[in-house]
Amino acid sequence: MSAEAELLDVEEADVQERFFDEGWTDGLPIVPPTPDRVLDMLLAGGVTDPDDVLGTVPQRGIAVTAEKAAINAVMAGCRPEYFPIVLAGLGAMLDPAFNAHAATTSTGGAAVCTIVSGPLAREVGMNATHNVLGPGNRANATIGRALRLVASNVLGAKSGGLDGSSVGHPGKYTLCFAEDPPMAPWEPFGVSLGYDPDDTVVTVVATEGPRQVANHLVEDPERVLLTFAAAMKVPSNYVSGKGAQGVVVLGHEHQLAVVQAGWSRRQVQEFLAEASRITPDELRAAGIDLPVGSTHDLVPDADGKLGTVTGPDDVLVVTAGGAGAGWSAYIPMWAPVDIARSRAVSRRVRPPGEALPDCGPDGCEVDLGALGEGS
Repeated sequence: MSAEAELLDVEEADVQERFFDEGWTDGLPIVPPTPDRVLDMLLAGGVTDPDDVLGTVPQRGIAVTAEKAAINAVMAGCRPEYFPIVLAGLGAMLDPAFNAHAATTSTGGAAVCTIVSGPLAREVGMNATHNVLGPGNRANATIGRALRLVASNVLGAKSGGLDGSSVGHPGKYTLCFAEDPPMAPWEPFGVSLGYDPDDTVVTVVATEGPRQVANHLVEDPERVLLTFAAAMKVPSNYVSGKGAQGVVVLGHEHQLAVVQAGWSRRQVQEFLAEASRITPDELRAAGIDLPVGSTHDLVPDADGKLGTVTGPDDVLVVTAGGAGAGWSAYIPMWAPVDIARSRAVSRRVRPPGEALPDCGPDGCEVDLGALGEGS
């Protein structure tokens, strides 16, 4: 343990109540972060100095160390072999482009949606198929929970405190899933971001809760994608027509429809970016007025429409979910890009022996060739 860490002498029977009383949990029981458990976590992550800084939130004067990450990963129930993924996720979450200060405190109630693409996801047993966004898989549940506990316990984003969520959603406990490698000729999501096939890539996006997308009877790729576009531009979504990012979780049957018809991932992105555009009249018909006389005025383009996403690159298409009758999901960003100043950020999981990035108060020195979306 580092000199900074505080050791508590607590009877095992009293641990849960002590942590609840101190506000160190998310409302669920935790695993006591004993020194041996924290050390095992650090060793599994290849961390030689517990005081290594993973990143900072300058607006709050806070640095997140490897030890703080390990303590919260233990509390979340992570196995040590998950910790390299947690470290990559925190590196992405603490990137200035993600804007953790806003994403973890907004009234919009954003979750840290965490997408893992690559071989390590399979090695540690992450779920990528049936019930992919639901309960039942330890790796999915605890990796996402670890990131959220760091946001709460280290960044101070607690209910009743800096977390200003008006409503929130269950994804704020944990919202983490693995990619089910797509069928050929599509490349894995991480490769589409510029990483190598052998890399495991962790992408974080500040999002609202998932919306299931159902189309059980149609195999025509354009009509299937129109169903996604309808979900993307629903006026009750805060970002509809305002220029944001969104995660398209392409389920088995819908993936079959588009890939077997010869559509590329880029064609899907371009189609959805265009088809999800919405008119001011459509927004007003749903009771949504456009801002006027503010710094965020919505001005339609020449065709009279407003973009729900800022462009094709901001439609993040990931294949996941089990075979069934034609189910997928859409997960919208919690706020428009120009308001939130937040974007999806990706980080490669460090292989054994590779040092952590050098992080200081102004950010981290990271190999720009290894960065993906939003970096």
